[in-house]
Amino acid sequence: MTLSDPIFTSLDPDQRRAVLHDGGPLLLVAGAGSGKTRAIVARILRLIHDGVPGRSILGITFTNRAAGEMRDRVVKALSEGGTPSVGDRMARAFPGAGPRSPHLPWLGTFHAFGAALLRKHGDRIGLSPRFVIYDVRDQLDLLKQILKDLNIDEKKFPPSKFAWLIERSKRDGVSVEAAALAAGWRFVTMAEQVGKAYAAALEEAAAVDFTDLIRLPVTLLRGAPDVLGSVRADFRHFLVDEFQDVDGAQAELTELIALGADSFCAVGDEDQSIYGWRGASAGPMRSFERRYPGAQVIHLSTNYRSRAAILSVAGALIGKNKLRRDKVIVPSREGGDPPAMAVYPDQEVEGREVASAVSREIRAGAPPTGIAVFYRVNAQSRAIEDALRMLRIPYVLRGALSFYERAAVRDAVSYLKWFLHPEDAVSLKRLLKFPRRGVGDVTLNKAREAARREGVPLSDALLRIPGLAPLFAFRGLWLSELAQMSPAEALYALLKGAGYLEALEAAASAPGQGRDGAGKEEDLENVRELFRVAEGFPGTGEEALREFLEKMTLAAEEAGGEESEAVRLMTLHNAKGLEFDVVFLVGLEDGLLPHSRSMESKEEMEEERRLFYVGLTRAREKAFLSLARRRNLFGSFRDTVPSRFLYDLPASLVKWEGAPGAGTRTPLRTGEPRYEREERVPSGTPRKVRHPIFGEGKVEAVEGEGADRKIIARFPVYGLKKILVRAVSMEFFD
Repeated sequence: MTLSDPIFTSLDPDQRRAVLHDGGPLLLVAGAGSGKTRAIVARILRLIHDGVPGRSILGITFTNRAAGEMRDRVVKALSEGGTPSVGDRMARAFPGAGPRSPHLPWLGTFHAFGAALLRKHGDRIGLSPRFVIYDVRDQLDLLKQILKDLNIDEKKFPPSKFAWLIERSKRDGVSVEAAALAAGWRFVTMAEQVGKAYAAALEEAAAVDFTDLIRLPVTLLRGAPDVLGSVRADFRHFLVDEFQDVDGAQAELTELIALGADSFCAVGDEDQSIYGWRGASAGPMRSFERRYPGAQVIHLSTNYRSRAAILSVAGALIGKNKLRRDKVIVPSREGGDPPAMAVYPDQEVEGREVASAVSREIRAGAPPTGIAVFYRVNAQSRAIEDALRMLRIPYVLRGALSFYERAAVRDAVSYLKWFLHPEDAVSLKRLLKFPRRGVGDVTLNKAREAARREGVPLSDALLRIPGLAPLFAFRGLWLSELAQMSPAEALYALLKGAGYLEALEAAASAPGQGRDGAGKEEDLENVRELFRVAEGFPGTGEEALREFLEKMTLAAEEAGGEESEAVRLMTLHNAKGLEFDVVFLVGLEDGLLPHSRSMESKEEMEEERRLFYVGLTRAREKAFLSLARRRNLFGSFRDTVPSRFLYDLPASLVKWEGAPGAGTRTPLRTGEPRYEREERVPSGTPRKVRHPIFGEGKVEAVEGEGADRKIIARFPVYGLKKILVRAVSMEFFD
């Protein structure tokens, strides 16, 4: 490989500058469709070309898919024949898995890197190297049990609420009760009880959750300078992708490693920062030069994805945001159809017309996989799905049940977790559900209580349960033979010997549905597919099996639709990182986009506009926009108001197929200063208000004057709301 190879000569001037940047911190501002993956891969290859050992390069991104794509390109470029070995194929499927070639960089997710760091050095903070990782489903199962133990009604206080508070507390480095107070949650004592019980349960099971995989490495590196020095010595060149999406803990972990590196390259685009609800922030990107003195900033200014007609509209939209760097994006593909905007009477008509347009695009030659429909909330998909089914157009929902979330696969993983770690009560409880072994919750709870009372491991108490004795007996036999088995052989021997495969085969021949709603034979096929995945994983013995289990658990973090010849339906959040020939953005109404929860915050409003921008910039050839004048979304029909973001779109750049508006409201006009317009509140305090989203409510107070005037009103369904008058079209009356 030389610098005259196509992978280098095909770079544009901006990409070449990024690839050839020598040392020190570099912020690569990479807009949508700007060829950032090409630049990242070329930079890694350039470092290796210049004599940097691959093993001293660390690359972090947010998804296994993205890490796998990068690794695939690097391996292909470095392989003489372009055909990686089986080990390399598995390394791409599970980044960081197995023995690493000294010629290859470490490429994986934050969570995978955190797990690897804790396996190696976790004993320094009192963590067993044999810890088990609880994914989101495991976490919720554990919280359900805790709520039951504490006599808390999970219908009134759902486990997901506590999971969110616990995640927020760990991410922000505060107690669960402090997180509850900050979130305005009144049941602080309850949150404290659940938080303490959750932490104790994790410790008892020697388990960590996904947030721990970032929090604990930060704690480790902060408190152990020698470990930090070792990590910095191992990885002299550091690269982080999707830098606009880091949360506080990830930013701190990044900084701890980056400040000691020979080179650090952060890649991101604050215009695509859309995960604020899970703690992500573009703040570290905007403050990059302050946090990393001497940093260089390079903009990738060419868009290789979208037609100029689409890009012009997207640029006008995002240009209204203030919390961003000014940038110029130049389209490499001129022309194209302007985005089309349509207004429909209601959501049912919108669904039918969108489905008809999808059908026309397919008849015109567009592959179904090249077409996507985006919406703000999942509930919007129903009308689209109904219409597509009527026309017999196949579709898949991205973000639906993934392979690793399917019941039979989760069963198999639970068996593996418990057999390797018998203190894992969550996995035990799941594996006892199928096949039934006559051991229920009452018996398990008694065993847990006995273990705590006597101060013995849970496994000792479980040994006394007659229904579990055969499992423990087989476990001992299996462990004695494990050293000679590959992960695939060990998994098969486990599921066969524990009676799971036999029960699954018997169930497959019986009528009825499997637990995921499909045929029972699919449960068996899913387990067979799991064996095929395991066959590609290298090594033998317990360590190899534990590595396989860890990669399985981390892979379950990412869900996606099936790969098939079908139209893609997804929320705007799930659209991030994808691209399609034709894109439909539906439901462009205030209350949906922007979402009603974002109305009172400037920062959240800008994130909603970024969501719109992300949706538009997924389109390569065509973009269709639509809204409904009336929508039945949460049980009742309501008149809608066009999204305020539509006022950001220059009329000359959009093909308007109807004038957005609702009721007697003035139709949308080009250049109407939506943000600056002040809606007049009658003199005095009106008694009632009609809001386009919240419905009719009682006005309790008016605050402020002029453009800052707000009303405080109480609505039957939504409760008390403070609303900036100039931001929403409302009707006041007595």
